[in-house]
Amino acid sequence: MDPRVCPLFAPGDPSSGVTRDQLLTVAELGLLGVADAPAGGEHGRAGARIALDNVRNHFERHRDILQRFARHPSSELRGRILEVMEESFGRAAQEVYAYARRRRGLLITLDVLLFAGTEVFVGHVGDGRVYLVRKGLTHQLTVDHSRADEALIVDWEEAPGEAMPSNERRFTRALGAEPRVRAESLCMEAAPNDRFLVTTGHLAEGLPGPDLHRLLPVGTVEEAAQRVLSAVGARQVVGVLAEIPGGAKGGDDARRRLALLRPMPLFKHCGDEELRAVAAATHPHTYPAGAVIFSQGDPGTEIYLLISGKVRVEREGQVLATLGPGSNFGEMAMLDEPVRSATLVAVEEAEVFIIGRAAFFKLLQGDSKIAVKVLWNMLLGLSAHLRKASERLAEGEGEGR
Repeated sequence: MDPRVCPLFAPGDPSSGVTRDQLLTVAELGLLGVADAPAGGEHGRAGARIALDNVRNHFERHRDILQRFARHPSSELRGRILEVMEESFGRAAQEVYAYARRRRGLLITLDVLLFAGTEVFVGHVGDGRVYLVRKGLTHQLTVDHSRADEALIVDWEEAPGEAMPSNERRFTRALGAEPRVRAESLCMEAAPNDRFLVTTGHLAEGLPGPDLHRLLPVGTVEEAAQRVLSAVGARQVVGVLAEIPGGAKGGDDARRRLALLRPMPLFKHCGDEELRAVAAATHPHTYPAGAVIFSQGDPGTEIYLLISGKVRVEREGQVLATLGPGSNFGEMAMLDEPVRSATLVAVEEAEVFIIGRAAFFKLLQGDSKIAVKVLWNMLLGLSAHLRKASERLAEGEGEGR
């Protein structure tokens, strides 16, 4: 897999100090990265470069693992690459922390994409973004580590007698605050025509979500990049847009997916723009026939939206139902994080959109209209479940008498 890569760069205000040194593109490794220092300045640029250099050097040292995985992918090598990703963030955290000790308040955000074989690996810390455009719909693959996301807030201890700088209060996770950092990492199968955008948080500030979701899937990767740069005007942009080679584009497919989302119980009152925001909060995944999506007793922290294929609901080995496209399941897990009450198995290849708990609450916080509609539909669903349970209980009591 050799993606087509197009950098996005606009310095914005000349005094911002934004440079191309905040970008990393290593074609022979399939490695892309973006680092940012919210405080800016010369020290910020140096800190961003330190982070990217450490990531590149660490992957260079493990080039043989990437090559072996590209030739013969296995779960063992996949897990090792994820470890290498996390190790690279760990090394970057150590070096940036050492540099930041004499420069109070220096923080660095870091986002990395690695293309290996037919799969894509993502590493993330801070408020940068990684987006996936698949079949005309845009999905945000990362969750911001910032105070705006209440689901991830972590209270940092202030130094005795010293106020913590304002930019440091902004983040729950970033390089520079501590010698270690807990990076988020994930791996997913890439599909032809998939587009990935790695960028700093500035792009989201300068371009409303609906506009970004409208511009990214259109035209060639170069045309899409130019449209994004034109849309942000004089604001700064640092990012990389990459596309997996493939066949025809799927604009009609995107409309079909929105049409499937619309009647789902959770979203049946949402308009097209609201549905695009829902799609952006999802992580797409395809399960082969026979795969167990989740098992009875597993922690319930995600909602599943079935886009294509069929799934079977089982409990204690007994088949309870078979569900087709347009079904959603697991939404009650967003209320109290219970364990799964049943097992879900793909009867045939099943394409699903997955919304994690943090992304779900971020979606609701970002749009009050969506929040009202979705929460109301959840209450209606809960009421229906309680009513059915009451009816079954009454029937049971009647039979007992």
